Amino acid sequence: MINALSSEKPPSSMQVGATSMSVLRSVWQTYWLHENWKIFDNRSSDSDYDQLAQSLLEMEVKFEDFMQQLDAVGWDTSQINLKVPRKISIEELGPV
Repeated sequence: MINALSSEKPPSSMQVGATSMSVLRSVWQTYWLHENWKIFDNRSSDSDYDQLAQSLLEMEVKFEDFMQQLDAVGWDTSQINLKVPRKISIEELGPV
């Protein structure tokens, strides 16, 4: 699930108790938004919600391929175990 958006960067939040697959999909979507945010910044007509909608379309098209790539390199995608921490917040600090 993506939280409220701002033009600065794409934040995300995940629901406590979300399935591992939901968490992985959210991470994939957040990464896609992060990588493509500047592309959208150059299009003044795109709103934050347009960017979110595009990320959902991209996920629908590309997430299954991502999962197949994980399978191809030996991941057991039926055993993915991702948990949502209750009180930890991670923020991007910039280049190290």
